[in-house]
Amino acid sequence: MSQASDYQPAWLLHSRPYRETSALAWLLTLEDGRINAVVRGVRTKKSRYRPLLQPFTPLLVRLSGKQDLKTLVGLEATSAPHWLNGEALVCGLYANELLSRLLLTSQACPVLFRDYSLLLQLLSNADQREPALRRFELSLLDHLGYPLIFTDNLGQPLLEEGLYRWLPEQGFLAIKGVTEPTSVTYTGASLLAIADDNWQLKLTRQTAKALTRQLLAPLLGTKPLLSRQLFLQMKKPSLK
Repeated sequence: MSQASDYQPAWLLHSRPYRETSALAWLLTLEDGRINAVVRGVRTKKSRYRPLLQPFTPLLVRLSGKQDLKTLVGLEATSAPHWLNGEALVCGLYANELLSRLLLTSQACPVLFRDYSLLLQLLSNADQREPALRRFELSLLDHLGYPLIFTDNLGQPLLEEGLYRWLPEQGFLAIKGVTEPTSVTYTGASLLAIADDNWQLKLTRQTAKALTRQLLAPLLGTKPLLSRQLFLQMKKPSLK
């Protein structure tokens, strides 16, 4: 845990009103991982923290307290916010929701912090958005103890021409007698492309999305993701 006098890089994941003038903030910090903190007086018009405490703004924060709920006693912005709109904004909110729901508090995650920071840089680039989001999901799964290992359940290398199904606690199981992928099977070629960070083919991107969704589902439980519902609403055709 960082000392109370130290500033450290952080991102705001979510906040909500607390008492009359304060807020509760969910922060992702470089040194301490996810932290819950009270920000006193931030909802008053005179608060100098008010314009800074926004999602997607690179921050330096100073925290105090030895309990699970810290107090934010220092806040600075290190540069301008990442201005996200449309699909990029929803993807950012999705990443924040995953971190808020799945990370335990006060567990350092410097690699995940780096990958989240990189994700925010790339979300506004339509060509980079989907690969960046998949890399972030894989980084999160790795941090949570569910790394994606690109071998079959017997420890053998995946074959490009093979078809595989993912089974919890077993890994990739080779499917015999089937030649075409389905909604629950993945081609070896696509899985190897993910392992090589090669996102050129649409099938690779579709495979990564289906696979990360399958791995995240049991961790998220039955409560729906608000960001996913927002994305579906955004994609609905306008009735005019």
